[in-house]
Amino acid sequence: MPGRNKNLQCFIDAAEAGIQARTTDFPAAMVLSARVFSALKAPGGTKAGRLPARLPACGHLETAFSQARNGPDPIPALTDAFAALEPELAWDRRPETNQNGGNFYDNHANAVIVGAGGLEVRNDVRIGVSLTAPGIDYPRHRHPPEELYVVLSRGKWMQNDNPLALKQSGDLVHNPPNVWHAMQAADAPLLAIWCLWVGD
Repeated sequence: MPGRNKNLQCFIDAAEAGIQARTTDFPAAMVLSARVFSALKAPGGTKAGRLPARLPACGHLETAFSQARNGPDPIPALTDAFAALEPELAWDRRPETNQNGGNFYDNHANAVIVGAGGLEVRNDVRIGVSLTAPGIDYPRHRHPPEELYVVLSRGKWMQNDNPLALKQSGDLVHNPPNVWHAMQAADAPLLAIWCLWVGD
């Protein structure tokens, strides 16, 4: 698409394909998906001048990529598209990370791909990625925007304080507005793409 970074367009197309592959299994997520990817047909603004940067947790990326490339189609293609884009990203820690105990600070990383602070700035859609090192819990949290995760490498997920449930590569996790949710990496890093509609 004219006006959009080629690697970013490839990633957006692959993310949409990854979600659409699971339409039958996750029908509740498809309204959000349609809204997000319909909006993305029109490019947003250019990135806000942030330089690419990695955090210590990014040392787990290659292991996560290896797991994800063994997932069901089209997850390997989505993984490759993300891996091609990743060197352009500025990775950050979760806000107020210093309030979380344990080893969370240096064992997680998030990056915005589309939206404020991302490679394409816009105020309707926010897409990013979360990486959690083996054995680390991503803390319980909630937010007003509805959210959809595409699981690249497996881990455990919680909603509404129910027991953790294992999600495999290619699974989707749909979080309605303000639902409490959390993740947990087991013996391998957890890697997932997330999409939010923030245009309302």
